[in-house]
Amino acid sequence: MKTVKQYLASDFEAVTDLIKEHLDPNEVLVNEKSYELFIAGGKKIRPTFTLLVGKLGEEDKFPDVLRASASLELIHMSSLVHDDIIDNSELRRGKSTVYYEHGYLQAVNTGNYLLSTSLSLVSTIEHRGLHESFSKAIRDIIDGELFQLDHQFNAHQTMDDYYRKIYRKTALLIELSIKMGAYASNVDQKTLDALLDYGYHIGMSFQIVDDCLDFIGNEETLGKPKFSDMENGHYTLPVLILRDEDPDFRRHLESFDGGEVQLNHLIDALLDSNAIDKAIAVSNSHIQKAMEATEEIEEPIRTYLQEIAEKLSNRLN
Repeated sequence: MKTVKQYLASDFEAVTDLIKEHLDPNEVLVNEKSYELFIAGGKKIRPTFTLLVGKLGEEDKFPDVLRASASLELIHMSSLVHDDIIDNSELRRGKSTVYYEHGYLQAVNTGNYLLSTSLSLVSTIEHRGLHESFSKAIRDIIDGELFQLDHQFNAHQTMDDYYRKIYRKTALLIELSIKMGAYASNVDQKTLDALLDYGYHIGMSFQIVDDCLDFIGNEETLGKPKFSDMENGHYTLPVLILRDEDPDFRRHLESFDGGEVQLNHLIDALLDSNAIDKAIAVSNSHIQKAMEATEEIEEPIRTYLQEIAEKLSNRLN
């Protein structure tokens, strides 16, 4: 049986052509930087879900599925550009960020350009639910970015605050990817409900693993410096777990203001604890629920969705 990458190879070529068509690097700087970000790569996980779900629907609607897939990759790229502004990041996927290389205004313009291009790509798809879901997701993503800003260096944020952040940062976009593929190709509601259950749990697991990799991954894989979440005051699940278990760690976290000595102390304490293992256990429980949600999905899509879940769960190995 083909891998999911092999199964969707020709479809991804079509998606790539659509994105290249809309990001001509020879016109203006904003196009050039947007094009560079796309070429730099990434997992392309969101358009993968759109394409797989689109295979469950009406074949003659697949050109709309391709447009939806390209649109989702662009909106994801837009969120990365804006995240780099929030995090004051120098690198993204091993290259200088738009923000670091060209400044705040150019980064804002690039992110907005990618977002507007994303909207343009789906404007011709005739499905009200698709457009309603798309516009609501954009609003929720922006709300999530603002919420994340409001909670920087907030040692008193709750677990619910954290789960709200990662839902809007990652799981929401995966759910949207599934909805876009389903709406564009007219997938039935029962199948869509099961797929959305899968997407929620995959998204939550994906972000929890990313948050763990910030401490135990390597920078080449991450595409950004290690410990950047902690340094920027974005307290993720391992940090919150240890905060609630260790009063001494909690006191140091409450006084942390980004200083290097404090940062190193917090990182050492976390790496010496079992907080990361406990966060991974939460991620694994989401993977198990995602697997269960695929039981009634048609083959070969069920197998490919399970393959993705397994690969995501193995990123820490």
